[in-house]
Order: sequence, then C-alpha cells, then structure tokens
Amino acid sequence: MTAPNNGRSYHAPRRVAAATATREAIMAAAERLFARRGYAATTMAAIAEEAGVTPKSVYALADKPGLLLLAVDRPEPASASASGPEDVIGGLLRRYPMQRAFEEAAAAEPALREAWRRHERRRRAELKRLARAAADAGRLRPGLTVGRATDTLWALITWHTVALLVEQRGWGRAKVAEWLDQLLETVLTGDGRPRD
Repeated sequence: MTAPNNGRSYHAPRRVAAATATREAIMAAAERLFARRGYAATTMAAIAEEAGVTPKSVYALADKPGLLLLAVDRPEPASASASGPEDVIGGLLRRYPMQRAFEEAAAAEPALREAWRRHERRRRAELKRLARAAADAGRLRPGLTVGRATDTLWALITWHTVALLVEQRGWGRAKVAEWLDQLLETVLTGDGRPRD
C-alpha cells in the first residue's frame, strides 16, 4: 500500500546543504590535488581522502576525467572577477596549475582532447577581445592585424610561460603580473618599456 500524495513536495534543506557541502569539498580537493600533483598522479582515493569523504561519494559525483572538467570549469571567486587585461593576467596566475593538469590529462585521455581544444579556442577568443579592444581604441601598433596580435598573445601567454617564470625563475606573482602587462603593451601597441 502506498502513502497518499497530499500534493506536498519533499523538502529537506539540511540534506541539500549537506550534499552541496560534500560536492564543494570534493571539487576543492580535486582542484588542489590536480594542481599540485598533476592528473596522472591524482587518484580518486586521494581526492576522497583530501575531501574527507568516501570514494563512493567521489564516484557518485563524476569519474576522474569528469572531475577534472568540473574543476577546470569551477567559477572564479567573486573577488577575482575583473574585466580586460587584468582578468586574463589574474586568471592565468590563479589557474595555470589546473591548465597544466588539463593539458596533461588531454594528452593521456582521448575523452578529454576535444574539451582541451575547446578550452584553447575560448582562451584565444579572450585574447582576441583584448586585441580587438586595442584596435577599436586606435592603440594597435601600425601594421599589426587583430588576427596576428591574437595569435601572438595566444602563443606567448600560456600556463607554460607562467610556470617557467614562477617555478624555474622564482618570480613572485606581482612580478609576473607586471611582466604580462608589459608584454600585452609591447605586442599590442609597441610601447612596452622594461621596468627592472
């Protein structure tokens, strides 16, 4: 015998809050471990341990490639939101370890290759907006097309560059941000003056 439905929907705010907290703990743990260890060295068991949940909870959310995609697409904190060059520079400084893990994963997981290509198309589109804004403001240096400026920025401003400067040369974030800002000026306007 089934209980009658009185037209009331089931509402369990505590359960929803707990599920949200569990999901957030898993996503934060996955992002930390992928960024710190890389894709190959990060196991689902390690994510579960880092998050303080069972492996079953992690698998209920997504498989390993799915977790990486969720971590990559995780929204930036509201305090990190900006627009223009600061957004590109700040985002790159915050997210380059995850981008490294994503590229590594795409090389190892055929299911992630197209997602990486989409990511790179989005990254190029962001940089094209900067080049287009410089052109619209009359600041693009003579003879430089928006397409060429975009391709140059896309090739130079990558996680690889930031990792080299931060991890190999010991540059702090402020120095990298200043260098990236100067690079944008040099490429787009021809007016980047070194500051040492």
